[in-house]
Amino acid sequence: MEIRGTAMKEVILSADGKGKIYSVPEEAAENLEKYCEEFRDWIWTNPNGAKLLQKRNGQTVAVYTEADFVDYLNEWIFPHQQSAIVEELDFWFYEIPEKYEEYPRYNF
Repeated sequence: MEIRGTAMKEVILSADGKGKIYSVPEEAAENLEKYCEEFRDWIWTNPNGAKLLQKRNGQTVAVYTEADFVDYLNEWIFPHQQSAIVEELDFWFYEIPEKYEEYPRYNF
């Protein structure tokens, strides 16, 4: 018997580059956009997220990649269900082959 919340699921994440497949908790995969938006908010509102803020031309900007999102999931949201990279893909995020069409995906 599988207890909800213990299963992992594969997603495609990228940061304006080639996609990467990550294994993440099923809850995160099924609600990927929600968790990604919460991550962006966390950067600006939580002192722990401030490490991803930089000053550029007199303005504060958030600078992060999908790897930072995975670190966030692992450290703050699902510490007992560690997400990990499965495969680096050889195509850009917007060129998803049919084989991967059903994967939840998000581009930062």
